Amino acid sequence: MKTTLTALLLLVFSITLTGQEFEKGTIITTHYDTISNVQIKKISEAKSFLHIAYIDIDGIEQEPDIETIKCYTRGEEQFCRIYNSGEMVLAKQVTIGEKLNLYERVYNGNKIYYVEKVYDELIKVPSSSNKFKKVIGDFLNESPQLSEKIKSKELIDIKEIVNLYNEG
Repeated sequence: MKTTLTALLLLVFSITLTGQEFEKGTIITTHYDTISNVQIKKISEAKSFLHIAYIDIDGIEQEPDIETIKCYTRGEEQFCRIYNSGEMVLAKQVTIGEKLNLYERVYNGNKIYYVEKVYDELIKVPSSSNKFKKVIGDFLNESPQLSEKIKSKELIDIKEIVNLYNEG
């Protein structure tokens, strides 16, 4: 009985995983060509910055070079190319705001965040707490109260900081 139940659960689990393998999305290439309503393969977040595969309208799986992709959406997630320290990198858009955007990238198992003033400068969020308070506090100096809370380490969560800045 236990063996049958285990086998049945394993079968249901396998079918569930297979059913979630692709999600509806849109791809925009670096030449601004738009590929709409495609099924994009659901892969780990870390691999999503390095590889993309989708099913085209003919039902054929395509794997374009990730360097040819400007941005893409997969379900609710959006990945886009950002310019940082002289290179273009693909990052996941975490927050889209009127004043600040927040991006996230997984690199060597670590999450790296980037904050962008809309239509302006983009910086990498330092991982060291001392650098974090100085760099982010100075970067957001247009909001003196928020900047002071960052420098005093009262605020340390970058997602919360970005949301507060966008609200203010």
